[in-house]
Amino acid sequence: MKISQKTFNWITYTSLAILILLLLGMLTRTIPPQYYMHTLVVAIALFVLRIFLRIQMYRQARSEENEKN
Repeated sequence: MKISQKTFNWITYTSLAILILLLLGMLTRTIPPQYYMHTLVVAIALFVLRIFLRIQMYRQARSEENEKN
């Protein structure tokens, strides 16, 4: 799976924006307390997605570097 730097940045910033919105929703109690666990699951899933994409970008850069040599 090849991912471009532009796509990676878009996904990263979008997930950060979603996390900030979830945090603000929790702090302002816009999100009811009974949904906090669901919010936490979504936040963890986004965090895992970002880690996976970062690893993928690292592997991709490393393979491109090896192809040049």
